[in-house]
Amino acid sequence: MKVGVLFPLSSFPSDFGIGDFGKNAYQTIDLLKQNGADYLQILPFHPSYQANSPYRAISTYAGDEIYIDLNQLVDMNLLDEVELFLSDSNIVYYDKVREFKHKYLLKAYKNFKENDEYQEFLKMSPWVLNYAIFCTFASINGTFDWASWKDEHKYYPKYYQVNLEQYQDEIGYYQFVQYIFYKQWFALKKYANKKGIKIIGDMPFYVDHGSVEVWIDNCSFLLDEDGYPTDVAGVPPDYFSETGQYWGNPIYDWDYLKEHDFDFWINRIGWASKIFDITRIDHFRAFDSYWDIPSNFTTAANGYWRYAPGYELFDCLYDKLGDIELVAEDLGYLRKEVVELKDHYGLKGMKVFQFMSIDELEELGECFFYPGTHDNETLKGWIEGLDDYQVESYRNYFKNNLPLNQAIISYCLHSNASDVIIPIWDLLEVNNDQRFNVPGEVNDINWTYRVPEIDLVKKGLDLFFKLRKEDQDEF
Repeated sequence: MKVGVLFPLSSFPSDFGIGDFGKNAYQTIDLLKQNGADYLQILPFHPSYQANSPYRAISTYAGDEIYIDLNQLVDMNLLDEVELFLSDSNIVYYDKVREFKHKYLLKAYKNFKENDEYQEFLKMSPWVLNYAIFCTFASINGTFDWASWKDEHKYYPKYYQVNLEQYQDEIGYYQFVQYIFYKQWFALKKYANKKGIKIIGDMPFYVDHGSVEVWIDNCSFLLDEDGYPTDVAGVPPDYFSETGQYWGNPIYDWDYLKEHDFDFWINRIGWASKIFDITRIDHFRAFDSYWDIPSNFTTAANGYWRYAPGYELFDCLYDKLGDIELVAEDLGYLRKEVVELKDHYGLKGMKVFQFMSIDELEELGECFFYPGTHDNETLKGWIEGLDDYQVESYRNYFKNNLPLNQAIISYCLHSNASDVIIPIWDLLEVNNDQRFNVPGEVNDINWTYRVPEIDLVKKGLDLFFKLRKEDQDEF
């Protein structure tokens, strides 16, 4: 069994109000190693401006400048000094932190002199220029909704009718930020890998309409002549929702993707496999079948099932990328063909304790097993919702004297699953008032959970070590 911790980068302690690539990130890696972890799992770290959700990004390649460690810019002589900012806050104030960091990044950019390493980064990452142009045009038009831009900006990928020299400074800033972001990220990843820690990243299945990828490559999506989606993504009505979930992301044009050897997916997963050791693909089932909602409807109830060429895609993927490590998010009701697709390529799926009955806990096997994910209640919050009979059933099953939340974590860490991931908030035993995310809700609390001190990280990982090493027979 290999084990790890789900710890979103935004939740790390730091000097500047949000987790970043600074000294506390390195100390967290050290603590993971010292306490027997094999994995650090994070959530997407791409630029997001929609309710702070890491799953609503304007790029699937770019990194969000909010995670850059400013102290390293001082070390590079790009800044003189940086004041502390909301360092002890237990929630992330995204807008305040973004404004604070942006002013320093602008100063650093003005002091930056291009070098060979920078030029090599741009050469090896051709997506950076497109991203920089997209952000520049978005700033000019006041929105990331590229379909509403002025025509010369909207249709630039087709006609190249804008003289970019007039925006050289703006474009240069966005390129600089990506260079710094990935310089810091790859240094941290290299450090983690040397310590024997693999990074598990996260890739949403769909991309946002207001993203550089849809703007640049709009033929890969079902769009009308004005650039807006004709069909959007979601999931059908179920026990939890009479109308289903209406996500609004554009649907892929699978015929076009197939004709072009799935280059969109090859490039996307190829980049993810470069920046992470293992990539978890969210909503994996859509590689087999997906819910298509015509965009003239306002609820998911009016959608219908369509089918994707999953086998052809993955054959092409492995042929071009070779041995890459992927994890399939395969939660919820699935038709058997989804499972067959996953199993055909030997992909591990996911299982979540909170979604399982006691009878199912004995049959885990090759999977990533979680007490809960970023979308679940905290363990303590979930336990508070159990009735007396359920609590007693679990206690009888575990046969130990641990608090029930710890007993569940211990069970996961001693189960027959091949891989186990424990969320940091469950190791810190917090209640639902510090829940990381409530799916389907837009509020000021989602995505803001933060561990303000490295001593709390140590406390959580001490519990991880204790529950990992305890002999079940001694409970």
